[in-house]
Amino acid sequence: MSVQFYIILNEHAGSGRAKVLWPEIKQQLDDAQVSYRLAISEYANHAILLSEQFAKQLPDEPHQDWVVLAVGGDGTLHEAINGLTKQPRHYPIPVTYLPIGSGNDFARGAGMAIKWEDALKQIIQCTHATNYDIGSYDETIKQERGVFTNNLGIGFDAAIISQANQSKAKVWLNQHHMGKLSYLASALDVYYNQTGFTLTVHVGNQRDIYPNAFLVTTTNHPYFGGGVGIVPQATITDHQLHLVVIEKPNFAKLIWLALRLIFKRHLTSKAVHYYQAPNVHLTVPAIEYGQLDGEEMGGRFFDVYVGLKQYPFWFDTTI
Repeated sequence: MSVQFYIILNEHAGSGRAKVLWPEIKQQLDDAQVSYRLAISEYANHAILLSEQFAKQLPDEPHQDWVVLAVGGDGTLHEAINGLTKQPRHYPIPVTYLPIGSGNDFARGAGMAIKWEDALKQIIQCTHATNYDIGSYDETIKQERGVFTNNLGIGFDAAIISQANQSKAKVWLNQHHMGKLSYLASALDVYYNQTGFTLTVHVGNQRDIYPNAFLVTTTNHPYFGGGVGIVPQATITDHQLHLVVIEKPNFAKLIWLALRLIFKRHLTSKAVHYYQAPNVHLTVPAIEYGQLDGEEMGGRFFDVYVGLKQYPFWFDTTI
């Protein structure tokens, strides 16, 4: 099937790496005689507006020949798919992305190539869309709703993202392919300042209360934080959300948990609580940081219902 691409380029992705690489990407698209339209995402959440406007212009008919291609990181994909899902369609527009961000966790979770040249081949040589799981959320306090491809996190991981994004060193480290160091430095600082908080988890008829929650991550696939395998067995085709709750450990236990994480044995630890379900309800009656696909939600109370949807993606991991 021959398709056209509506490309949303986030020049700031990867601390400006996307802008540097775009001429080379464009050359490969032109050499392959790919038909496309280009839009530039100029500010935070601009890609949401661009993809929403594009979806409104395209008739809701079967046999669409357009694919939205986000050129950036997980955050750019997050914005693009949220714009596409703002207006319900009988025939949703397929989405894909070229992983040129600092984390690229969705590419890992989906089995896409991490090198952008190889990922581009998986995209332009693809012949049909494939439905994959994505998360959906409805946050009742601020009345926000949307979707996510990777994770919804509350607490430790979200506070790390918030602090790392404010770090002046992050840009330099990303430009030198050492972006994980900015998160590591932030993690140590956040650990000493992050206190435990009360979390209520509702799964089906079960209700669990954790008075000392520290990290709360609802994930759609194995990875968060730039390749950390928080739930190794999760897949984007299992129709399940995977919730991990970690109570605040002392520093020695934190190091022990980190080692168990490396060897993929952390889920059996007494400090780690693991749920697998298509729907979860999380309540946090304290101001805590939140994150969606690595994008900040800010500090807030939480009353959030998390579920699953399916959405068509355009890439072929067999290429």
